[in-house]
Amino acid sequence: MLTLFAVSPPPSPTQSDAQIGLQSVYIIDAGKTALVEGLRVAPWERGKGVAGVLQRFCTEMVKEKYPGVQVSRLTRDDKLGPRDFKKYRVIAKQGILLVRFSAQELLSRLEANVQALLEGGFRPEASELLSESDVPAVVLQESFRREVLPNQTIIQDWQPFKAMESNLGLLQKKALSWVVDKKERPTVATLSTPPFPIPLGQGWFYLNIDVFGRDLAHIKSQLLRHLRLQVAPLQGHVMCQLFLEPSLWLAMATFCQEALGLELAKGYTEQYLLESDI
Repeated sequence: MLTLFAVSPPPSPTQSDAQIGLQSVYIIDAGKTALVEGLRVAPWERGKGVAGVLQRFCTEMVKEKYPGVQVSRLTRDDKLGPRDFKKYRVIAKQGILLVRFSAQELLSRLEANVQALLEGGFRPEASELLSESDVPAVVLQESFRREVLPNQTIIQDWQPFKAMESNLGLLQKKALSWVVDKKERPTVATLSTPPFPIPLGQGWFYLNIDVFGRDLAHIKSQLLRHLRLQVAPLQGHVMCQLFLEPSLWLAMATFCQEALGLELAKGYTEQYLLESDI
């Protein structure tokens, strides 16, 4: 990983240098891709070209240190303008569904909610929780890469990885939970990240769930499995972020609110996976 800092000279000899920007780069996809993350510029320096200088310097350093890198990739959740489309190729687009809930309250009523769903005609679909040794055999299937993943890419939270063996080694270090409808030629896969604390107050956690595939019934069933799996150990409140096919956002937002009693924390937003040549 490369982490670059932009530093401005001190305003007086008695003061230290001020950090005004930073950007990190990971080399992934068997050395072919530079994953660009964390571009930050101090508020008082924005609009002065600091971001552009950091990006150009970072690109030159990657070329020098990693000559095998061919493209850079990054994810963004803001609206793209004409300049962005000139600079980047859009590799994938996903909807972002953000809901919040109390862990204890959800667990206390979840089974009753599921029972009400069953009485209303909902039929949970079969799902399988993959072991660490199962993951390569499932994810590296040609049909899975081409038919389920967006542009053959595992977008784990905000990090895009091509579905290849070297990247699975990186993902295994994150203790992800993979759920599929079936191991042989799956049509829907979901993965969740272990919840982590966030600075919204005492006892707040973030839970990210990535959804691949379009079968709504399977996605609802797998969401229930992830909630049971990840929320049970928690005490406090949860911000849960689902990344999914944009056309499914409204149906899943309705399911989360009306069937599960979760609160919508934000309206529809999008995540873009962008790529440019090095």
